[in-house]
Amino acid sequence: MFNLNIFINSYYLLIIDSYQYQMESSYQEQSMLTNLFTENKFLGWLCLFLIFFSIFAIFIFQFFEWESKDNNKK
Repeated sequence: MFNLNIFINSYYLLIIDSYQYQMESSYQEQSMLTNLFTENKFLGWLCLFLIFFSIFAIFIFQFFEWESKDNNKK
């Protein structure tokens, strides 16, 4: 009787483990950022360049502002 309980419990665990393995193998995460670059390449690269040039423009204008304040002090 004791061996039968062990067998039944191990069989249930085997079934549960099999279902968990199947669920994990079929799971695939969808990333909106990755989809933007793979499905809409033009929009993805356009957004990337807009972000880059916006940050670059902020640094340039900040530098010009610092330089104009330094020139006004002299």
